[in-house]
Amino acid sequence: MVKPVIPPKTIHLMQNILAEVAPPPLMTVSQWADEFRQIPAEYGADPGKWVSKNYQIPIMDAFTAKGVTKVVAMLGAQLGKSEILFNLLGRFIHLDPCPMLMVQPTVEDSKDFSKERLTPTVAMTPVLADRIHEQKSRNGDNTILKKLFPGGYLSLVGSNAPSGLAKRSIRVLVCDEVDRFAPSAGTEGDPVNLAEKRTSNFWNRIIGLFSTPTDVTSRIMREYMLGSQEEWRYQCPNCGEWHWVTISDMKFEYDEYEKDGQKSYEVHDVWWICPDCGFKYNEAQVKSFKQGYICLNPGVKTVRSFHVNAFTSPWVHWNDIVREYLEAKDDEESMKTFVNTRLAEIYNPDSGIKDMEPLLARRETYKAELPDGVLLLTAAVDTQDDRLEYEIAGWGRGEERWGIEKGILLGVPDANSNVWADLDRLLAREWTFADGRTLKVARTFIDSGGHYTEEVYRYCQDRQYLQRFAIRGAHEFGVPLLYKPAKATNFPGLLLTLLGVNDGKEYILQRLKNVTAAGPQYMHFPDDDERGYDRRYFRGLLAEKLVLEKSRGRVVKKWKNVAPDGRNEPIDLQVYNLACMRSIRPDWNAYEEAINGVPVAAPHKVTRKQYGCIRKGVVV
Repeated sequence: MVKPVIPPKTIHLMQNILAEVAPPPLMTVSQWADEFRQIPAEYGADPGKWVSKNYQIPIMDAFTAKGVTKVVAMLGAQLGKSEILFNLLGRFIHLDPCPMLMVQPTVEDSKDFSKERLTPTVAMTPVLADRIHEQKSRNGDNTILKKLFPGGYLSLVGSNAPSGLAKRSIRVLVCDEVDRFAPSAGTEGDPVNLAEKRTSNFWNRIIGLFSTPTDVTSRIMREYMLGSQEEWRYQCPNCGEWHWVTISDMKFEYDEYEKDGQKSYEVHDVWWICPDCGFKYNEAQVKSFKQGYICLNPGVKTVRSFHVNAFTSPWVHWNDIVREYLEAKDDEESMKTFVNTRLAEIYNPDSGIKDMEPLLARRETYKAELPDGVLLLTAAVDTQDDRLEYEIAGWGRGEERWGIEKGILLGVPDANSNVWADLDRLLAREWTFADGRTLKVARTFIDSGGHYTEEVYRYCQDRQYLQRFAIRGAHEFGVPLLYKPAKATNFPGLLLTLLGVNDGKEYILQRLKNVTAAGPQYMHFPDDDERGYDRRYFRGLLAEKLVLEKSRGRVVKKWKNVAPDGRNEPIDLQVYNLACMRSIRPDWNAYEEAINGVPVAAPHKVTRKQYGCIRKGVVV
């Protein structure tokens, strides 16, 4: 009997069919990364062959664990978060190709990730380079925001782009920095919920949510609490208890410096004090302890959630973390960043000041128009339908602030109004110290919102050489005080500065709570109603209250006007002046030398050594 001869083409076809229907190799994400991943030298802390860190392995392997549909990681900065996400994508592209979607806060973030992370890593990893062809201008298969490969594709979108979140079904969804996502994808609603709905057609779907936390509205914290709640802890060898290592249990030794009015620190030694037995250990000792994830919510099986802070990072030393804490502890903005990115915890300060009487009692008598200590003057202008409200602010070392004058220029601010000439005269005048020296306003920020935007633009365009700039508030939370420049519509060459006014109001209210002594960030007010610092001013300063409201299925922060007369101009002017001063990037030494005519002494080291153990945020 003659054996039938199977043509080679048929054999090849059958092999391809079997490859398509065969299950993917039993390889976890961490195993894939250790076997195939290469890190480009241009961005990796450890370039070359990837080696998984112990705290990264359970997070990565949860994506291929049986029964798990969602993985949540609430991580501090510099823990390799982006690398974990890339390993996940790489493993599925190589071994289990399927439709995938990666969501970043904005489209620009997605483009940056694609160009700076994805493209060079694919080029360095042969098993991926063979599947994802090099991007070319005429190759429609692969673009910056879409990568096609046999068996699937990867789309990269921004949370603020509804069209990218509501198209085809996907099996693997990765959301990076969810706490920075837009509140709504256009008018479609919550971007995470919108993206998750796209996975519903796949029984074997997997969702990854990653982020550093922010505040009480944190999405990543809410998702973490709904999961298994696994904390990376260390076992004290003396008492045997497992602990979350954080700054509240640290003791440290440091030297303090002063440079240009700012405190700086050199940290020599840091010890962790075991909360149970009191034994102390240095960084090397703690990192040699038995360690691992401790599950606080073991009843949840389908959602694995992980929590790791910077004290676990192999790339950030404890001395540097403590130095960052010391530099941040007296500044609201810096402290918020430290708590979110280093401690991986939500930041929830009490920014409410209910009574203006203590502020009125703090007013002081100035001996002249300008008190000693003022080194710089800024001005802020709030545009209303029938007036311009302004405030002149004085600034000194450490952003110490003096209220100089709060006033109103009456007149509709249209093109033919005299109010703009009145503003010119105000900003051109000289302000006097007790000894006769004078200062003029260095820079002015003018609000361009409201009904007279074009008039503000025209005024500022004609006077940019006088350092008078148009501003507009960016009303999302989490936006930096000095957000970014923008182009003013129909006014070529005009710089429009966007400000993070929501966070700015929090900074101002926190600084108002500093009632102990003059110095860095202290706010002075004159005991002089004629300067405008009367009861109405302080009522306006406390006109807004931070509240939590539910909007489109999620809890959001919102400023609510609680003033009986609705007048909130003083708090807005405070924010504008703070941003104006920051935009100058003051050189306090140069200003002091110019005003006093005496060279400023070089920074000196504080000779005493200081020790501290932080308990509940207080250094003792």
